[in-house]
Amino acid sequence: MTKRDPVSRAFAWTLLGAVVLTALIGITAPGLQRFYPLSPDQGPSWYFWKLPAPTAWGFISAWGLYLAHQISLWILAFKFRGEGMHAGSVSRLNATALLVNGAFILLHILQSQLFYDGLAQYVPVWTSQGSVIVMLVIMLYSLAPRRGLILGFKPKFKERALAWVRSWHGFYISWALCYTFWFHPTEGDIGLLTGFFYMFLLLTQFSFANTRIHLAMGWLVLLELLVGLHGPAIAIQKALAGNEGDVAGPGIWIMFASGFLFMFVFTGQYGFRLKAWARGAIFAGYGALVIGLFAWRGFDRLFEVSFIPTALYGGTVALALVAGLVARMFPGAKAGPGLPAGRA
Repeated sequence: MTKRDPVSRAFAWTLLGAVVLTALIGITAPGLQRFYPLSPDQGPSWYFWKLPAPTAWGFISAWGLYLAHQISLWILAFKFRGEGMHAGSVSRLNATALLVNGAFILLHILQSQLFYDGLAQYVPVWTSQGSVIVMLVIMLYSLAPRRGLILGFKPKFKERALAWVRSWHGFYISWALCYTFWFHPTEGDIGLLTGFFYMFLLLTQFSFANTRIHLAMGWLVLLELLVGLHGPAIAIQKALAGNEGDVAGPGIWIMFASGFLFMFVFTGQYGFRLKAWARGAIFAGYGALVIGLFAWRGFDRLFEVSFIPTALYGGTVALALVAGLVARMFPGAKAGPGLPAGRA
């Protein structure tokens, strides 16, 4: 039996840690019941998990710990930029990032138990949702040279434009992750639990910067797919509570599920070398699933499949245009070795 390399071992232990921390949130969540009742859910734009009236200590603890975590991640992102690739080894920076994120996850669990409120008490819900959408757009743009943007088609993005996006993507993504993490109290509802687990995986991706894990196509596609688990889970949870807020009736979760699966079928799978029959089977399976789901929801709502792909592809095109403009206005170095052009 071949001994696993240090990166694989560290990665396996980190994934186990993500499971344990998610379970810890679920185990400690009943202690938050003392903060109930919360305000009634007022529809899709309403964030349910916040106190009816904010408290001073809730504000200080949530924003103080968020800023400490955020500044720590930005410092790490800056240091990662100058570290260079070490594909098969875990550096001191990687270990530090894992420890920093683990410590702040535990602090957030404690902060929720003591004061409940996260950042959601003070900022609109769309800010958290929007930050993650932009993160997914950055992933689509950055991976396009390796797998194409749609159906394997590889746009001719300028190397200087790609280099510009890569130069700041770590700062933006670390903000999106940290902000979204501290947005929520550590509640144990299934929707939030799936979100926290997904967040821990994304923080793992950040922590393994400059290793082969950070660039592994299978891992990156999994991260893209799992957002399609969290979105439907939240929608189903709201539906079970009678607060789905969907004018078309129950089943808005189908929009999320079909939309994010569309992204895998039309983009994600092209990161892998698959036989033609395998690709055909993926398309056929997706088509059958969509027909089955909308036979229940109603074929008059079939247009909902396009919502998420339109947002993500549209955002990617917009980012490409901005990056191309910046590259022309401020010529700089060509793209480095961060994301090779060939498929994984």
